[in-house]
Order: sequence, then structure tokens, then C-alpha cells
Amino acid sequence: MNLTNKDRYFALIITTILVISSGAMIIPAMATESNHGQVAGTPQLVVPNWAYQSVPSGVTLGYTINSIPFLSFTPNPIGVNQMLLVNMWHTYTSGENRFLAAYTVTITKPDGTQDVITLNSYVADSTAWFNYIPSELGTYQLQFTFPGEYFPQGWYYNGILLTNTTTSTVITNSTCAYYPSNEWYAPDQTAVQNLTVQQSPIISWPLTLPTDYWSRPIEPNNRGWWSIAGNYPWAAANSFAQSATSNNYMGPYVTPPLTPHIVWSAVSQMSGIIGGEAGQNANVVGPSSAGTANTPSVIYMGRCYTTVTKSLYGGSPQTYAECYDLQTGQIYYDIATANGGITPTHIAYWAGTDTSVPGAAADAAYGVELNTIVGTSTSARLYKINPVNGAITANITLPSFGTGGIAEVGYYNGYYLSYQNSGPSTFVEVNAYLINWTEQGGSSTAATATAAQIASAFSTRIVSNISITVGLQNFKQLGEPSAAQSLLNSYDPVSGIGVIQNRYLYGGVYGTSLIGINYLTGQQIWNYTSSSSQETGSSPFNMATSLSENGMYFAYFEQGFWKAFNIYTGQIVWTTQINDYPWGEFELYTCASYNGMLYAIGYTGVWALNETNGAIIWHYADPAMPFETPYTSNGTSVYSMDEIKSIGGLLFVTNDEHTPTLPPERGWGLNCLNATTGALEWKIMGTRMLVAAASDGYLIAGSNYDGTVYTLGKGPSATTVSVPQTQITAGTTAVISGIVLDKSPAQPGTPCISDASMATWMDYLHLQMPINGIYGNATITGVPVSLYAVGPSGNEVNIATVTSNIDGSFGCDWTPTTAGNYTIYAVFAGTDSYGSSSAAAYAYVSQAPTTTVTPTPTVSPAQAQSAPDYTMTIIATGIAVIIAVAIVGFLMLRKRP
Repeated sequence: MNLTNKDRYFALIITTILVISSGAMIIPAMATESNHGQVAGTPQLVVPNWAYQSVPSGVTLGYTINSIPFLSFTPNPIGVNQMLLVNMWHTYTSGENRFLAAYTVTITKPDGTQDVITLNSYVADSTAWFNYIPSELGTYQLQFTFPGEYFPQGWYYNGILLTNTTTSTVITNSTCAYYPSNEWYAPDQTAVQNLTVQQSPIISWPLTLPTDYWSRPIEPNNRGWWSIAGNYPWAAANSFAQSATSNNYMGPYVTPPLTPHIVWSAVSQMSGIIGGEAGQNANVVGPSSAGTANTPSVIYMGRCYTTVTKSLYGGSPQTYAECYDLQTGQIYYDIATANGGITPTHIAYWAGTDTSVPGAAADAAYGVELNTIVGTSTSARLYKINPVNGAITANITLPSFGTGGIAEVGYYNGYYLSYQNSGPSTFVEVNAYLINWTEQGGSSTAATATAAQIASAFSTRIVSNISITVGLQNFKQLGEPSAAQSLLNSYDPVSGIGVIQNRYLYGGVYGTSLIGINYLTGQQIWNYTSSSSQETGSSPFNMATSLSENGMYFAYFEQGFWKAFNIYTGQIVWTTQINDYPWGEFELYTCASYNGMLYAIGYTGVWALNETNGAIIWHYADPAMPFETPYTSNGTSVYSMDEIKSIGGLLFVTNDEHTPTLPPERGWGLNCLNATTGALEWKIMGTRMLVAAASDGYLIAGSNYDGTVYTLGKGPSATTVSVPQTQITAGTTAVISGIVLDKSPAQPGTPCISDASMATWMDYLHLQMPINGIYGNATITGVPVSLYAVGPSGNEVNIATVTSNIDGSFGCDWTPTTAGNYTIYAVFAGTDSYGSSSAAAYAYVSQAPTTTVTPTPTVSPAQAQSAPDYTMTIIATGIAVIIAVAIVGFLMLRKRP
């Protein structure tokens, strides 16, 4: 499956539906301007019947206009097979509501052959342009020629002459322009201009996508980021389609988080182990399908929209329409539903227009509206919500769609598909219609409006109204939604064919009926019916285990069988059994697809099937701890898996059961698999953690077993570095140290940890798991930090690349050899979990002190001979001292009594 093509095909199908109408009011489109912007090789020309390339005989001209032609093309020179932009215009325009026709640009190639491009100017001016791709090396020659044009006097509207009278009771449109005289625009021609085509391409603005931490708004210079800035839900998502075109597939422009790094989390309800007298039992609150409260129904430009119940400002608990930041959880507004707060469920994108000057819509802003339908099929309203402040910008009364009807069967980018039924409430029968209508247009909002007035006003929104007659009165639904709700269960965006899938009990026999419906005509085109008495695995399991794409309809049947049907004929293309005895027979309630692969999911893991032939490509089983689960795959204990989402080449799969036994199995979590190979990328613990939405590289998941909403994605980081602030002597060793921290709101000030350790780290921080893993064999590692110095000469010197510790700290020795001032830099380049960060510190290195050595005197032989010898003098002096000491001692002894 080519995801981009899928989006385009779905748009094509919806567009086709719009132009088919049965009893619908169609608003005629304004006549389009000329064939502006034709590509070389496919020139087109539309010349109105009033346009002349010469002045008719006998005509008196009011004006003859001689203008100067201009021709511009860029870039020049250009690389071979690159796209050239060609512009042309005149100094005098044709005037409001008129255009100049038959512009001709003759392009002579280096080999002498020519391409001739003919087109008209914009309405109301003389400009025109087109793109051209030169395919030969050498010099091209371009010349712009205008053959001249005659305009009769009269009223003009959007390039068309309406009347040639000076007064008119027919023309009432204030946008028309009246010209009181006949005019002739004289022919002209530019000089021949050369274009150089070279082998090497001309490099334009580099198309780069962010790999670091980024946030909204996206500056228009970064226009290339559009491809990763998908909102939620994407344009082809609809309410009841449980297929690759629904919420199981987040869309072609949504990127997933590559690690389980939690950016922020919030407890929204009291869930989890109660404790004390309740023993091991847990309190599980909230709808299991949503995971938990506060998960958004819409994410638009980095803002999440949801409905919450809480108490603000000390008041009693109320329900609020809330908007919060995707990356931080910051709340932008809370509006009580009692005060008119409405949460949007859909996004509508509308190309900008400017009807004041036809052809000038290129500078009009793109329009986006957030909207939702509230109420029942007999009393529903369309609301439009301001994305900034939550104000209601439109409150539209919708007509009754009848008992058993549905105001919103499907939705695509501003177009709703409704089911109107005047017959029985549970089956599609006679007097049933598929109504395709747009949120754009007018409708009555008066509280006193009658049903006829509402229907009349609503008719301006209708683009098709197709009668549908498919009788299902013989089939009893087995816990399935009504047939009307399954109308868009699975459709093929190429053919416009949808399938109603029924699982019934009739005459004591289980069976199925698959009915193919052409959505362009509302007619049944095929019917596949079987029962348990006719074939093995005859009954389809559930609407959620089916999808349609690439010309086939895939459905899971009882006893482990997947079947593929030709969407055009209903013929079985292939049958594959998930043969993993004994638990492989059971399929759970979701499926998904990616790049031509169908993903089945159940009690023995995830199975990837080739959509073309049904071959099993890979099987992933989540190994379970002993005594925690009854499920096995090939004799090995495994955790059951359910709730799969396909996002950007990754599969996010939740461990779950059909009816979980409490307390639930220990070891459940959110698994991330490579969609192509089935390899496990990571698994984060969390009982029944369900993916709710994704956008801008972030994923929101919630668990009603712990009452917490988690947002996974890249977070900001902060790095510090320090060196001794006293002088460092050259040649001695100093210590550089620092720390690198996570600045995400979920755990600000905690250390940054490697992507490889992220699952264990998040389990420890948020899910109270051991820091070294369940089995005590996990090792947490830090992140790499590069250290370098810029010395007095300005040269950059790499010091080292170190890995931070589990507390975020890092350090290394540094021995500078040159004196002077230094700047020390620590750079954390970022990972898939964190944005980059860096820090600088300053150090002074002094010159090492110089050591002074006293030299020993040197005596020459001659000096030694002439010097006096004092040896005997010294000896005599010493003897005299000894004698004197002896005499003093003798005298002292004599004085004693």
C-alpha cells in the first residue's frame, strides 16, 4: 500500500461522489480562468468566441494600446531535468474581468527542435506563467509572442463578454466591468533570450527535516516540514471505519516516537491497586475503548482538544471542553459545557479563495475549521469551534435523518456522509439514502425554524443524495452495529466500493453475508453468502477485523481464517489460516496495514500477511513470564495482544484480552514493532496502555488501569560544564565536569539516559518497576557528551567524548600545554529521546614557573697553586679553642663547695 496514493485516491473518490447528485441542489462553480500554468508538452488554449487577433472590418476603435512585453525565466543557468519557472506579462493589463489570449512562448532546443507553449493570461491582468523541464545540455532560446487582441465594448464577467450594449437590465452583478469603447491591443514580441542548461543541478533552498527537538508554530521558511507535521485525525479517518483508513492508521504525515520516552503525564482518574482490605484487586475506571479520560479527539497544530470532568476554582465538578499543549500539557482553555463548551472531533481543510479578483487566489490563506456533530439522528447540530479560544463560530441545525438513520456515517476533510432512513430502524431497506454534504454553506439556526425551512437551508450543503436499496431483513445481527453503521466499515478508495459485513444466525445456522455496494450509485454489485453447513470458517468474526485497500477486501473468519475478496466481484482471492494451535484460532478486535502488509492480532501475537497472496511474512509473539498467562505459541508462554496502531512504519500493540480477568496479567505493556520485519523496537510496561492519538512525533496513550495519560516523544535537555576557576598551570592536569539533564515536564531534573535503556528507565520512573529490570539484569547507561576546547590561538582541540553516569554527571581529565585563555565546551548532540543541549566554561592556563639553579665555582690549576694554604692556621685555632674550654671548665669545678 502506498500511503500517499491512498490519501490521493480517497480524495478522488470523495470528489467523484460530490459531482453525482440525485435530487440534490448543486451550487454552480464560477467559470475558471484561463489555462494558466500549463506544462510544456501539454499546451492547451481556450479562446472565447468574442476574441479576435485582428480588428474586424468597419470597426471604430476607441483605443489602440501598445504595450511592452516581458519574459522572465529562472534559474539561469539550470541543471538538466530541473524545473524552470517561466513568467510573462505586459506593461498594460487587459483590465478588470478581461484577459489577454493566445500568449505564445517558443522554446528552441539545442538540437533545433521547438516546443511551443500557448496559454492565456490571468483574468484582470496581463500575467501568465508555466513550468518547463529542459532535457538537453546546451543553450535554449526562448521568445514570447503576443498576436494582438480586439475587445468589443460591453460588459465583461470573469473573462466573458456578456453584452455589447451600454445599458443592460440583465447584468446585475456588481463585479462585472463595463468598457464603453472598442479596444485593440497591438501585437508585440520580446527579443530572443538564452537559457544555459548544464549537467550539474542548481542547488536551491535545502530541504531538511528537523532531527532535534522542535515545537509549533512552524515558521514558513521551514515549509518542507509539512511532510512530518500531520494532525489527528487525518483527513481520511471516519467514525465507523475500522480499517487502515481509520484511526488504526494515523495517516501518512504523522511520525511516531522512536523511543518510549515520556514527555509528560497526568493522572485523570482514580485507578489502580486499592490496597488494604481490597487485597490485590484494582479499581478500573473509565471506558476501556478510550483507555482513559483526557485523551484528545483532535490534535491540531500542536494543540489537543478533549472533554474532561473536574472541579475548577473550588466549584462543583463540571464537564469542560479543554484544549492543552501536546508537548507540555499546558492548558490553554477550559470551557464548561454548561456554558457552551464544545469539543471538536474533525478537522476540515479548505483552499483559500479570492473572488474579488479571479485568478488572484494564490495569496489567499489556507482555511482550517474544527467541527463536530452533536445530537441524535433526529435532532443533530453541526458546530464549528475556534481552535484558539474554543468559541463557537457556527451552530447549524441539521435535518432529521430518520429513525435508524445516522447523521455521521463517514467523514472526509469537510465532507460528511450521512445515512437517511425512513424504513425500519435496524436494516437498510427502501427509502434509504446516502447523503454527502459539506460543512461549508448556509443553514438555518433559528430555534423556531420549521423542518421544511431547515431542510431547505440544508439543501445548499448537499452535493449528492444517492438512493440505496440493500435488503437485510432476513439477517439477525449478533452483537454487531446496525447495517447502516457498517456502511463505511470497509471501502476501497480507488473503486469507491464499500462492503457491508453481516454475521448472522438464521435457521439455526451461523453464517455470513458480505454485500458490495457502489458508493457512486448506491447499488449492490455483489453478494457473498455462506454458512457453517457449507464451508469451514464461514462466519466473519467482527467488523473491526476487516479492512479494504488495493482492490481487495480482507476479513477474518471463525476458526483462524483470513480471507481476501476481490472488491469488484466478491470472488475469494486467497484464504490463509493462522495455524498456531490451540490459541491461534482466536482473533481480537483490531487489525491494521502498512506497505502491502495486513496485520492480524490475537492471543498468540501479531501476524503479518502479504496482501497479494496471503503468505505469512512474519509472526511476533510477546514472551510471557511463567505462571502469568494461559496462552502459548509453539509451546512457549506468550502475552495476548490487541489494539494495534500503524504509525510511520512502526506498529504500536497493546497487551490485552477480550475480557481481562482481574487482577490482570503482570507483564502487560505497550509494544513497538518494526512494521516491515516484526522486530521488537521496545516495550514499556503499563497495564492496557492504549494508543489514543499521535501527531508531530508524539504519541498519546492512556490506561484506565492506572488512570494516567502518557505522552511519549522527544523532550528538551540541559547540559552544564565546569572547570577550576583558579588558574591552571600549563602541563598540569585539571578536571572538567558537568551534568546532562532531562527537562521534560514528566521528570524535570532527572538524568538523560540512553535510548537503549529508555524502556527500563521509564518503567522505573513512572511505573514503579525495578531500576535494573524485572529480572535484575538490566543496566542503565547514560548518553555521550563531547568535550572540546578553544585555546588562545583560536584552534579547536578535541578533549574527549565521555558517557554520562546514571545520575547524569560526566567528567574527564584535561592537561593543557599552552598558556592562555580557554573556552571549554560540553555538547550533548541529542538522541531519539532528547533534544540537543550544550554549555561553556572558561579557564585560564598560566605559564609554568622557571626553576633557578646556582652554579658551582670553578678554580683553575694556576689559581689553586697561588692561593694561600690556611690548613695549619685552622688546626691551631681549633686547638686553642679546646684548651680555653678546658680551663673554663676546671675553674668552675674548683668553685663548688
